[in-house]
Amino acid sequence: MLKKEETMLDPKQIHILLIDDDQSLLRLFGGYLEKVGFQMLYAHNGDEGREIARRLQPNLILLDLTLPEMDGYEVSSRLKKEAITKHIPIVILTSADISPEAEKLFKETGVADYIHKSVQSAELIERVKKILSKS
Repeated sequence: MLKKEETMLDPKQIHILLIDDDQSLLRLFGGYLEKVGFQMLYAHNGDEGREIARRLQPNLILLDLTLPEMDGYEVSSRLKKEAITKHIPIVILTSADISPEAEKLFKETGVADYIHKSVQSAELIERVKKILSKS
């Protein structure tokens, strides 16, 4: 039996922007999410990600914390300050352990959640669906 949140989400109608400079992670995480039907958008750096977010208005942004030129904190902060993108939930992707200070900074910059890059595909999908069901 499907959970209530799963019946309300039609992945074919959901666009997720994945911002990461690592091509293999774009393919891996994007593949997991495409397999269940989500429509994926990709960016390789913060500026490209911000431009795609402004133009295409995805339902969710998965954002690498360590990007060249502009890190994930800065990207999320800028997106949350712009009227056209401030409503989009942002989930930080990181391979680092998150300190209490980092968690505080996430909240201050409007980040909805963070996911460790070692996450299993089923957990990634479940967490994405949970965040989308709240927005």
